[in-house]
Amino acid sequence: MPNIIFHREGLKAKTLELSDEYVRMQNRREGAQIINFSAPEEKAMEIHQFFDDLDELEPVTMDIDNTGAVEHYFRGISPIKDGEDEGLPIKTFSVTMQLRREFI
Repeated sequence: MPNIIFHREGLKAKTLELSDEYVRMQNRREGAQIINFSAPEEKAMEIHQFFDDLDELEPVTMDIDNTGAVEHYFRGISPIKDGEDEGLPIKTFSVTMQLRREFI
């Protein structure tokens, strides 16, 4: 069962469901979040393709462990790097998201 779900709406609607084993999150100030991905090549390319197709500031919802979808804006994606995990080759990259805030 996936632990993290990313979803984009509109004409290019897509959903990406991931186990948390591939994801590490870092909170930054002002609602910015760095999401680090590490996975075997095939899975990493699937994840990368989802984010690489997004436009800057495009809304993306993220639901962690069915706690409810929270809307973010996509800010950017890093280049893919080669890595190793327990002797096995992996690919790593990160995505920057900005928490969407509504002002009343």
